[in-house]
Amino acid sequence: MPTSPAAVPQTSKPIGMARAAIGLAQGLFLYLLFTQNDLFAPLIRSSALLAGALVPVLAISSLGHLRARLLGLWCALAACMLAGIGWHASWRETPVVDAAQRVSGWPGTLPLVFFFCVVILFIGHSLVLAAAQDRRRLASYATHFDIAWKLFIQLVFSAFFTGALQLAMWLGATLFELVKISFLSELMKSPLFVSPLLCCAFACALHLTDVRPAIVHGIRNLLLVLMSWLLPVATLLIGGFVLCLPFTGLDALWATRHATLALLAADALLVVLINAAWQNGAVGDSVARLVRLAARIACVLLLPLTAIATYALALRVGDHGWTSDRIFAAAALLVAGFYAFGYLWAALGTGVWLRRMAPVNLATAYAAIAVLTALISPLADPDRIAVNSQIARLASGAVSAEKFDYYFLKSASKRYGAAALLRLKEGKTGPQAALVAERAKITLETPDTGDRFVEQHTVKPVEQLNVWPASARLPDSFPLSNWKRTSDVPDCLTHAKALCDVFVIDFDADGKDELLFIGVQSYTSPAVFAESAAGKWTVIARMHTMTRCPQFAERLKKGDYKLVVPRTRQIEIAGATLQFDATGPGNFTSCAQLTEGYKAAED
Repeated sequence: MPTSPAAVPQTSKPIGMARAAIGLAQGLFLYLLFTQNDLFAPLIRSSALLAGALVPVLAISSLGHLRARLLGLWCALAACMLAGIGWHASWRETPVVDAAQRVSGWPGTLPLVFFFCVVILFIGHSLVLAAAQDRRRLASYATHFDIAWKLFIQLVFSAFFTGALQLAMWLGATLFELVKISFLSELMKSPLFVSPLLCCAFACALHLTDVRPAIVHGIRNLLLVLMSWLLPVATLLIGGFVLCLPFTGLDALWATRHATLALLAADALLVVLINAAWQNGAVGDSVARLVRLAARIACVLLLPLTAIATYALALRVGDHGWTSDRIFAAAALLVAGFYAFGYLWAALGTGVWLRRMAPVNLATAYAAIAVLTALISPLADPDRIAVNSQIARLASGAVSAEKFDYYFLKSASKRYGAAALLRLKEGKTGPQAALVAERAKITLETPDTGDRFVEQHTVKPVEQLNVWPASARLPDSFPLSNWKRTSDVPDCLTHAKALCDVFVIDFDADGKDELLFIGVQSYTSPAVFAESAAGKWTVIARMHTMTRCPQFAERLKKGDYKLVVPRTRQIEIAGATLQFDATGPGNFTSCAQLTEGYKAAED
């Protein structure tokens, strides 16, 4: 492997001083950004934050590895990209309904945009450093592997060092406070001191990890060996799951409503562990036979996992159209598809163990950069695509004007949705244009309180509700529709496929029954509903510790219970009722304690 002078980090004192100076300058810039609002226009604050937080880290990492001209070009390119992405993040949240309203604060999507920028720059920086080290545009895979892992470990340990330094400073300030010396605690409250300190500490930590490559290499090898032995376990579990699907069917998977996310997580886990075992492809026969077999099987498993996740997403999109979350999932599936087909190709290859993984990983790295950049730029803005999809469904009649979620456009799709609402108000969209215009006008004029025009689920009592005891019946006054989807309301009142056991019990001995709802195979806490004097049913109590507790529901079905008066009465102060939480022997606070209590009673 060719090695250039730039491949060996320059560990001279001037390099270290330059890195510390960049860290100090970065800290001062961030201090001004967060404290001097008048210096930065609202639309460029996000650009300044992204560039100010990430470009200095690129410069610090590049010193001693890139020639000055290449370093400047790379940092300038990154700064321009970050500035454009930051401006777009702010622009897409500027109001269009009320033009007089000014942009204030930071964009709500900025944390996600920042994370994506970190991933993009991490991959890009690894590619640039590898190319510089090998002195060619496309470096060897071994060089890419070494630099990417070194950079990852550097960043993790530098962040740990910076956090530990801040903790030590706060501890020292607390100790001085004990003897009435407060200068350090006052200093730690000053952003002008803390911001340069932490940024300089991070820069120094990057320098220290850069000049000790042997330590970083040893940590990497240990981490990869440990992770590689997780691969057989993950392959066994995920492979068993895939083999069970022909017998269990996919209905239970769809009922979770997060099948795509879970399958993508399984994909990501397998990809990470496969690469931990394969490393740079040079380990070969030194890897245990069990791990090599598990890696080959895992490469094959990626395809069915990705295919099922794609099918699950396609079903949701076909039924409800695109939303921003589904677009992010589609982007992740696109990258997962590169891995799935590429790793299957590698697993079917002969000769050196999984030798085809190298070009697959490099191609996927470039694909990931392209996909992430498109998502956080105007090229494939998820909110814009989602709004266009929903408007197209409305215009084609796929969703009626009564069921369309107008508040999605107003509150959940940034300026694109608000602009679409203004167009709907003109009354030129869909077969029910007049009703659409009326609903759009109402939506624009009223705040979003959580109420939607979307048709609510109507409960099917016989199919979804099992009433106990068998002789009891659900009160006629209990509503079977228009329940809002909140944490207090059981899933069976808002979802067509959810089931509940309903127990008719007079909890307060007033001669009027209440209803205890317990979700069947649901994570919703049991809830007690009562009817007010006005005839409205509301949740008056929850039992969080009895969530998914079969013993609790089975005992209630058998009638093996009794109602008891609380040992500690309530206190009323100024019209407010205070309830104590009972403790002590005999007061079961969890499903496990309830089960143990029954076992003890039976013995």
